[in-house]
Amino acid sequence: MKISASKSTVVIPSIEKDRGVVEFELINGVLLFKEKPYSGIVNEFYSEGSIKTKSEYYQGKRLGFYNGWYVNGNKRFERFYTNGLKSQIHRGWYLNGNQMFEYYFNKIGLYDGSVKDWHEHGTIAKHFNFVDGVEDGSQKMWSLSGKTTANFYTVNRDRHGLIGLKQCVSVVHKNE
Repeated sequence: MKISASKSTVVIPSIEKDRGVVEFELINGVLLFKEKPYSGIVNEFYSEGSIKTKSEYYQGKRLGFYNGWYVNGNKRFERFYTNGLKSQIHRGWYLNGNQMFEYYFNKIGLYDGSVKDWHEHGTIAKHFNFVDGVEDGSQKMWSLSGKTTANFYTVNRDRHGLIGLKQCVSVVHKNE
């Protein structure tokens, strides 16, 4: 698979290895195979043989897709990495097929954009917004029954509105 990293194109070898059979070692976030940073695809399998995860690596760091499945073959998650850091969109699903989460990340692995979680039965549980890893703008949460449990706005790291149906209170450090 070809991936554009900065202004150069990285080609991930089509070599696929089973994480459970071959000897891999993870040291300081770098995946080693036979003591060298690994480039290629790593698969993990359930004990009965079905695919559990599939992930691309380049020079020992995740680069590209990282996908997971439930034992029944349903998609569990899809994620994308750049130089070992979360990037782009990450999505996950419950075993029943309903969406579990949808997160956006910037190139340095921080939340950037919409962050959503759903309850298992399919209703939205949380919708937050981030800019470079910091809450920004509208933030909302809902209970299983759909009742709003938080509804606030974040400006310059200060929350304004309702959290847990209580009015937000700013904490100000006073000189004693």
